[in-house]
Amino acid sequence: MKTILFVCTGNTCRSSMAEALMCKMLTEAGEKVQGIRVISAGTSAVKGQRASKNAVQVMQEKDLDISSHQARPLTPELVQQADLILTMTRNHKAQVLQLAPDAKEKTYSLKEYAGRLGNSGEISDEIEKLQRIIERKKADFYRDYEEEIKALRNQRYELMSKLQQVDDKIKELEIKMAKAVVNEQRELVYLQDKISSVDISDPFGQPMWIYRECAKEIEEELKIVLNKLLEDLKA
Repeated sequence: MKTILFVCTGNTCRSSMAEALMCKMLTEAGEKVQGIRVISAGTSAVKGQRASKNAVQVMQEKDLDISSHQARPLTPELVQQADLILTMTRNHKAQVLQLAPDAKEKTYSLKEYAGRLGNSGEISDEIEKLQRIIERKKADFYRDYEEEIKALRNQRYELMSKLQQVDDKIKELEIKMAKAVVNEQRELVYLQDKISSVDISDPFGQPMWIYRECAKEIEEELKIVLNKLLEDLKA
């Protein structure tokens, strides 16, 4: 029996909804996916805690009943039992791997597994490259202006009457430094925003419409997961 484990934080919202939705999809797929077990857990779950009221209601709107759901904490045993681990965020994935480093080959964020992340390795490499360029340019800048900056800082302490003038000069140099890395900084922010979009945001404590959007987002990713499972079974 193949076991799929969904992981979020409290196991009362995202992973509980993902578990219910996945079970429904597998049932509707029929004999093609027989023998697949679906469970869920939370990295900070309180054992036995019920699913959140809003999660229960949103699932009811989809003819699913999770009112009897009981949260379970993520354990090494659960990780070991699972054949595929799908987490709601990259941080959850990191926590799974911290708990069980040998689970690396079977652990993905949900959107990562569904292919939403794309070339995540290339994006991460590019982010690191840009960060190195920025740090190098900053170091070069400080080296080129080190004496001037030191002199200005000394003047600031020694000549209080000229404090404003010195501060203005320092700010001018800081602006020059910012301009020196503005292109790389802009691209870095863009890439960081792009990679952060692969997480399923936590709806806990949010209005009902946020829960509905979260459930819809999870469901769309699970459709892709189901297709991948069907393809694997055909192979």
